[in-house]
Amino acid sequence: MTQSVCNYCGSTQIEIYQHLGELLCQDCGAVLQENAVLEGIQYSETQTGSTALGQFIPTAGSRRLTLAYGSWQSREQVINRGYHNIQRIADYLRLSEQHVEAAKRIYLLAVQRNFTMGRNNLHVASCCLYTICRREKTPHLLIDFSDILQTPVKTIGQIFMKLVRMLHISVPNVDPSIFFERFATQLHLKDNIQKIIVTGNRIIQAMNRDWICTGRRPTGLCGAALVVAARFHGIHLSAEAVSSVVRISHPTILKRLSEFKETSTAHLKVSEFDKVDLESLPKLNLPPCLLSKLAAKKKALESCKKGDAGADSDSTCSDFDRLSYLNSGSNSPIDTINLNVANDILCTDEPTPTQIDSIARSIIESLTNYSDSPDGDTVTPERTTQNNYDKSDSTDKTLSSEYGANEEELCELSSDDEDDVAVFSEMILPESEKRAKTLLWDEVTKDIMPQVWRRQMERKRREQLGQVVKKRKYCRRVYSDYPEAQDAVESARMALQRHAKGFINHINNDVFNSLLSQGS
Repeated sequence: MTQSVCNYCGSTQIEIYQHLGELLCQDCGAVLQENAVLEGIQYSETQTGSTALGQFIPTAGSRRLTLAYGSWQSREQVINRGYHNIQRIADYLRLSEQHVEAAKRIYLLAVQRNFTMGRNNLHVASCCLYTICRREKTPHLLIDFSDILQTPVKTIGQIFMKLVRMLHISVPNVDPSIFFERFATQLHLKDNIQKIIVTGNRIIQAMNRDWICTGRRPTGLCGAALVVAARFHGIHLSAEAVSSVVRISHPTILKRLSEFKETSTAHLKVSEFDKVDLESLPKLNLPPCLLSKLAAKKKALESCKKGDAGADSDSTCSDFDRLSYLNSGSNSPIDTINLNVANDILCTDEPTPTQIDSIARSIIESLTNYSDSPDGDTVTPERTTQNNYDKSDSTDKTLSSEYGANEEELCELSSDDEDDVAVFSEMILPESEKRAKTLLWDEVTKDIMPQVWRRQMERKRREQLGQVVKKRKYCRRVYSDYPEAQDAVESARMALQRHAKGFINHINNDVFNSLLSQGS
C-alpha cells in the first residue's frame, strides 16, 4: 500500500517513479520511499514469444526449496534413460521383472551419489544389473554384458568395482557350479546331460575343497569339469570344443586339468567316484600354485647344497625348506611355531628379564630350525645359543661393576632423586635383553625385509673376518677463496659476493659504505 500524504509538509501531491523505485513529494521534494520492490509482472522476448520473469513469493516471505527447472528436468532425463537401458539389457538376457526393479533401485542410489556424472549411462546401467545377478546368483557373466554393449570387459569391470565400493554393497564370490548347467546345455549332450551336470558339480566341489577354485575364473573351472564329466560318462569332448563354449583359452583348461590331476579325487576309479564321500578324502596342504613352485625349488636343491649360487641360492634353499615343511603331513597351521615355554610365562602381564630372555631363546631356536646361516649351513639351536649368548655373563659383571662404582653417588641423592633413578633403571633394559630382542627382531623380519637382513649378515661376516667397512665421509664446504674480513663493510661485501653474486654489481658502493660505517 503506497503512502498518500507527505510526512513533512502534509501535501497530497505524491508521485511514484517506478524506474527509480522512489516515492517523491512534489511540493517539498522529500523522498518518502526508496528501493521499492516492483510488484508487477515483467516479461522478456524470446524466439517462442514473451515469457514472464521471476518467481512467485508469498506474503509470509518464505518459499519452498526446490531445484531449478533445468536441473530437475536433466535429473529426470538421466533417471529415465537409465531405467530404459536397464530394461533393454534385461530383455536381452531374459531377466525377470524382480531383477529389473532391484537394478533400478541401485541405479537411483548411484544417481543420488552423482556416480553417473562423466560415465556412460549404458555402462552404469549394466553394472547395476550385474550387481543384482551376482547377489541372486544367476548364470550370467560379465562378458555377457560386454557382448551386448560391445565394450571391453575391463571397462565394465572397473565401473562395477567402483560402484560396489561407493554404495558398500556386499557381493558374494562367484560359484562356478551355477554356470555348469548353462555350458553343458550349449554343448548339446542329448540324453546324458543330467548325469553330466551332477558329476560336474561334484567335480567342482572337489576342486573347491583342494584350493583350485580360489582366485580362478569360473569359466576355466567349468571347462575342466565338463571335459572330465563327459569322459566319465563315455563322451569324448576335446578341450578345444569346450573352450569355444566357455569362452576361455585352450591352455587354461589344460592347466586346470593338470592341477586337478594332482588331487586325491582324480585317483579314484569310475566305480568309486559315486560311492565315496569326497569330504573323507585327503586334502592338499597347499594350493596347486605353491605345489608347482615347490617342484621348481626341488630342481634348485643341488645347486643350493653346493653353495655356488650365492645369496640367491640361500633364498632359494630357505624357500624350499619352508615349502617342504608346509607340504608335509603335519596338521599344524601354516603360520605357527612350537615353543618349549610354559603357558604361565607367556600369559604373565609383567614378565621378568629372565622370563623374557627364555622366551626369546625359545622363539629364536624355533625359527632357526627352518632357516639358513649366511654361509649356507643349517643353524642348530645349540649353535645359535652359543654364538648369541656367550657374553651374557661378562655383560652382567660389567653392569654390576658400574652399579657398584656409582653406589656412593646414589646414596647422596635425595628421596625424589632416588625414586627417579629407580624408575629410569626399570625402563632401561640390560645388555642381555637388548641382544635377545635384537636377534628376535632380525629373525622375525628376515623374510619381510630380505635385503636388509642380507646386508646385516654381510656386515657381521666382514666384522668377523676383520675387514674394515668404509663409511662415507661427509665434509663441510670450506670457503678458502675468501680471506678474513678487516671490518664490517668488507664482511658484508664478501657475504653478498658469496650468496648474491649478481646483486653486488647493482648497488651504490658509496651509500653501502656509509650505511655500515655509521652503524660502526
